Amino acid sequence: MRAFLALLLLAATLAAAFFWHRSDRMEERASLAESRAKRAENALAKVSNPGNFLTLDDVRILTRAGLTDPVSQLRSDLAGHSSLIPVKSVYGGKMGFYDREGVVLLPGRYVYAPAEDGHILVHTLLRYDVKPGGKIEWKLVDAVQDPLTASSP
Repeated sequence: MRAFLALLLLAATLAAAFFWHRSDRMEERASLAESRAKRAENALAKVSNPGNFLTLDDVRILTRAGLTDPVSQLRSDLAGHSSLIPVKSVYGGKMGFYDREGVVLLPGRYVYAPAEDGHILVHTLLRYDVKPGGKIEWKLVDAVQDPLTASSP
């Protein structure tokens, strides 16, 4: 009977030690999970803004390719490529990508960008490629003139 009680006491002690160790590890895991979630929220807050649907992987790839602030750099660089717009300006306007906030960055290296000359609105879909060193190359995929804007004279 004594051996049975000693065995029972040993089993109870081992079970208590096991559960104590397990609860300690669960707290550690919960703390680690909270830390990861907070880092993810901070990273998302850095790249999240209206018109930005880039994934964190997209941002990492663009950063590795040489862009230090991919969202801002893509929008700024596009402004210098008005030659991609296939619709001619009218009434003395100059066709361009003027609405930085209207530029929508999409996954898969695609961008929607409104172009205009003050009279005509053109909806464009573009694709970009970032070469080593951060050089951005653009290609027009499609463009459609907004039917509600003025047509050519």
